[in-house]
Amino acid sequence: MTPLEYFNFSSDGEGWDLHLPSEIHGAFGGVTGGALAAASIALSRTAEPTRLATGIDIHFLKGLATTQARATVTTLTSGRSLTIVRVEFSDASGIPTTEAHVALAASEALRIDIEASERKQGLLGPPPKDLSDRAKPWRKPEGVKVPIIDTARPQAARMGSAIATLVTVPWNPSADGSEGACLAADLSVGPPVDAALPKDRWVPHPNPDLSLRFVDRVTANDLIAIGTCREISRGFATVETEVWQDQSLVATGMSTSLLTAKS
Repeated sequence: MTPLEYFNFSSDGEGWDLHLPSEIHGAFGGVTGGALAAASIALSRTAEPTRLATGIDIHFLKGLATTQARATVTTLTSGRSLTIVRVEFSDASGIPTTEAHVALAASEALRIDIEASERKQGLLGPPPKDLSDRAKPWRKPEGVKVPIIDTARPQAARMGSAIATLVTVPWNPSADGSEGACLAADLSVGPPVDAALPKDRWVPHPNPDLSLRFVDRVTANDLIAIGTCREISRGFATVETEVWQDQSLVATGMSTSLLTAKS
């Protein structure tokens, strides 16, 4: 099943209707940000089906708690080598919830014959070969429904000061497969922040944004996202993430977590 099929997209010529099943909802009562980022890239491909995703910058304006949503796709600029597409989501009642900018590149306009003389190992990875043997499944918090745990089956293991999250993507990769990297990266944001917070009390720390740059094609469903909390200051935490497919770096990015006071 492709990402477009998974989200059950349909168009009426003015916008897109899509289904965001409860299986991809997270702990804060709405669709996980990684699923919305994945849907944004899948929708951007309808504007430029032959171009490759090079990056996404997405902001979560408000939780999207409904399973039905509406999206509009606008091409902001399209040149010989690069296209920028804006994707905006609204929930079932029409309230805007999410805005993403997706960059897509034309491979025929680029020097794809040039590669690094030495394979880059990233700043956080690659993941050790025995990582899956040491990883432990995410625990389900008492009294809170987190359907994405059953869907993506995340597991976590420490890697020095970082935390690796093993994720199974619930759709098959298509095109360059960047949608899967979005889901894995988003699920890697919370664990390193949680590990850096005081242990005597729980502090909510939702992430309102995610920025990713795609390095290589994703061809598998099983990915490893390695996240580390770079700084906590002024009420927010900055998290750096790398997404790996086996021993190959496929995406790198940053996100913010807000340390919110309980109401």
